[in-house]
Amino acid sequence: MIDVKKPIVRCADDYERAVERAAEIGTPPEGSAEEAELFALVDAIEKWEARHEDESENWE
Repeated sequence: MIDVKKPIVRCADDYERAVERAAEIGTPPEGSAEEAELFALVDAIEKWEARHEDESENWE
């Protein structure tokens, strides 16, 4: 398993950067560092969305 620094989404700007980076990665090769990074990003993004579900209607 590849060790990846776990991203933390603390604010809307972090969220936007995480979503952009996930889109940049796209569909990486299985077992690659990019795949591990993508999984970590998706986890952080989902945690942010769960905490801010009601606020999403007010985003630009």
